[in-house]
Amino acid sequence: MRALASGLLLASAFLPLPLGWLAWFGLVPFLLALAELHEARAPLRRFFTAGYLFGFAFYLVGLHWVALMSTAAMTMPWLRYPAWIAASAYLALFGGLAALFTGWLARRARFAFPVAVLVGFLAVEELRGGGELGFPWFQLGYSQHAYLPVVQLASLGSVSLVTLWILLLSVLATVAIRRRAGRPLALASCAVALALPWAWGSAVLRAAPAAKGPEVALIQANIGIDMKWSPQAQERVIARFLRLSDEAMRRSPRPDLLIWPETATGSYLTRQMDQRLRVAGFLISANVPLFTGYPDYTRLESGALRYTNSAGMLRGDGMLVAQYDKRHLVPFGERLPFQWLFPALGHIDLGQAEWTPGRGSVLFPSAAGPFGCLICFESIYPDLARRDVRAGARWLVNITNDAWFGRSAALDQHAAMAVFRGVENHVALARCGNTGVTLVADPWGRTRARAPIQQEAIVAAAIAPPGPPTWFTRLGDWPLVLLIAALVVAAVRAAREGGVDRHGA
Repeated sequence: MRALASGLLLASAFLPLPLGWLAWFGLVPFLLALAELHEARAPLRRFFTAGYLFGFAFYLVGLHWVALMSTAAMTMPWLRYPAWIAASAYLALFGGLAALFTGWLARRARFAFPVAVLVGFLAVEELRGGGELGFPWFQLGYSQHAYLPVVQLASLGSVSLVTLWILLLSVLATVAIRRRAGRPLALASCAVALALPWAWGSAVLRAAPAAKGPEVALIQANIGIDMKWSPQAQERVIARFLRLSDEAMRRSPRPDLLIWPETATGSYLTRQMDQRLRVAGFLISANVPLFTGYPDYTRLESGALRYTNSAGMLRGDGMLVAQYDKRHLVPFGERLPFQWLFPALGHIDLGQAEWTPGRGSVLFPSAAGPFGCLICFESIYPDLARRDVRAGARWLVNITNDAWFGRSAALDQHAAMAVFRGVENHVALARCGNTGVTLVADPWGRTRARAPIQQEAIVAAAIAPPGPPTWFTRLGDWPLVLLIAALVVAAVRAAREGGVDRHGA
């Protein structure tokens, strides 16, 4: 029961309410249960069971928005409900694995239980977010998005360091509850661990300059899914984007760049000459460049078509300057995974878009300096943004089509993760959504402009210059390096113990 309660408590920290503080100690009931299992020398399978129950409760609440997704473009809308349960049941395996690994580290590698928790849980969080099926959504650090002083930790070691901080708070609280003799020291350590990031982050924010720089205008056209992909609605869709763009150009200060969202018009914009000419005509008359998302295709030598989820910069004369193809595709939604291993998977049609992934970073010119692009789902992967910044990007653009999420918590969760990418690298972030969340944040995560969701809106703001280079930009996910070192130590210790638990597993 404590595992279930802990899962429900922790999931509440990710709701669009000011409840991020619940994450500080939300794991404590669960950790108390694991500590009792450890002391009782319970079989390791009981660790897994407790972790699975914790994970299932956590993801069932956290992923509730799967059951609320738009049905406009779904051939079988009822699949939302079994998909919600199935996704929760699958991701709960990682909760079970985290508990199992913690028990193994404490028992067979002879790690102190608090250290085993830190290593075990962070290792599984890293595992959950990696690979083609990686899903770092709900990493614990993201629960702190509303607390900007704490978010500044991400500039030191990505969101992983914020996650490690939350784990540390929970471990210290657990120690304080269980050990009377060491309680004063544990409570004092917990208070210091809680206060230090706030003090340091607050000082960083006070020293950070206000946003000054070239203006951009983000167009949130609020196109519904049913309208966006309808051939009969293409004229109305592009007319709305051009109307809002014209309105943006009449504002003061005049924007130096227009940004439209992912697959903005729902058409092959650069291939359909009638639309391409209309957009070019507007850009020539307004004398402004446009960055926009669109589906695209190229014809291979074999005659087959290669489809991509793309974004490109159109100059003020309407010419395409450069194009970026989305690198990390949504598994099963945009491409069946593991086709590099089993090419036959590409011939299975489950209703996915079946795009081809892009091959690397692309930098786009602008008055605010070169910028990199993250399309939709890519914004939840720290390393993609880091690659762009290391390649020379001075700010980031995230374009997305989150109309699938309706008005659910997923909209805010997705946007909150994107803001971390800017803080991790001390660069500004402009996020343009079809229905929202559309915003501009400075290099320290401070929101400079934001539009209400599911409304036509123009978000205009200055793009701040980048801040000092961060530890994360320079070193990458160094908490992972420490983790690997700890796992090597664990493997050596387990080998010395003979890999056998004399009390049974």
